[in-house]
Amino acid sequence: MNADLQLFVREALARGFPRAAIRERLLGAGWHADEVEAALLAFAETDFPIPVPRRRPYLSAREAFLYLVLFATLYTSTFNAGAVLFELIEKWLPDPMRRYGPGFTREAIRNATAGLIIAFPIFLFVARIVGRSIAREPEKRGSKIRKWLTYITLFVAALVIIGDLTFLVSRLLSGELPPRVLLKALVVFAIAGTVFGYYLGDLRQDEREEGAPPARPSRLARVAVALTVVVIAAGLVFSGSPRRERLRQLDARRVDNLRSISNEVDAYARDFGNLPRSLDELFQRPRQPGRGPLRDPVTGRPYEYRTLDSLRYELCAEFATADSIAGSAGSYESGEPDAFWKHDAGRACFTVRVPPRSKQPR
Repeated sequence: MNADLQLFVREALARGFPRAAIRERLLGAGWHADEVEAALLAFAETDFPIPVPRRRPYLSAREAFLYLVLFATLYTSTFNAGAVLFELIEKWLPDPMRRYGPGFTREAIRNATAGLIIAFPIFLFVARIVGRSIAREPEKRGSKIRKWLTYITLFVAALVIIGDLTFLVSRLLSGELPPRVLLKALVVFAIAGTVFGYYLGDLRQDEREEGAPPARPSRLARVAVALTVVVIAAGLVFSGSPRRERLRQLDARRVDNLRSISNEVDAYARDFGNLPRSLDELFQRPRQPGRGPLRDPVTGRPYEYRTLDSLRYELCAEFATADSIAGSAGSYESGEPDAFWKHDAGRACFTVRVPPRSKQPR
């Protein structure tokens, strides 16, 4: 509140001028109606000869902490909700033109879902605390930090909407599939538009004289909560069960072990000009002091290894799940892509061929 305005109203009330006359004079002097009303409401209507100021709630450190947590969890929730929806679009509409990075990955959707599960309930909890505090003391709606963070949120949402439209046009011009682009743009526009619409309505409510909350933001908030719950459920469904993910990671470790054994066999062939007769012989050479054969992470048994001829050998392991990503099983020559290590559930064997150049001892 302007200090000169507040001082004028105080002096006028102290001299006994009626509030209607004070309001008329200030409006005639160019002050805005909301400024005049705020200055008049700062003093209680009483018969006491000296103006009695109303209590002004101040922003404590606790309230500042709550507002910061509120908006931080809001940003985290909206980002992770968008990430989950983007991964689902990648799964349903893969782009054959993709050159860099994977498309749909369970790890990405799992991380985004986890962030949403943690941040969104905290946001709802803190929002409820703040809402109850404002209901008890409506004057707290004028909190400076609340308004600053709200305007910053509106600014960020507006930038995201502008960037979303720019992205939509640029990707369409670059030849990407229109359905993919439109769905991603719709996701960003829906999230940013919901945040923008809700907090814009909240700021307009601050300008109202009545204390009743508008119906539209309340409906918008309920719809947003319901849709967020749906996004969390979809993320949980498509990220897979924790047990299966653990089995998949154990299988990935087995593949890494087989790959390491293959590299060691290649190095052994370069050093000695022949294939090792066993894994014990492979890992007990001078280059590997104190290192034993790699073992299965669950059973602890060594992997199966046997030579087929002077250039080929076989590696076998027991897998818990089927791998549909690595590629096709078959004959493999050291140095070829990792697509060789595809496997089904159960016992799987891989025939590896050492390049002839590796059989030249140093």
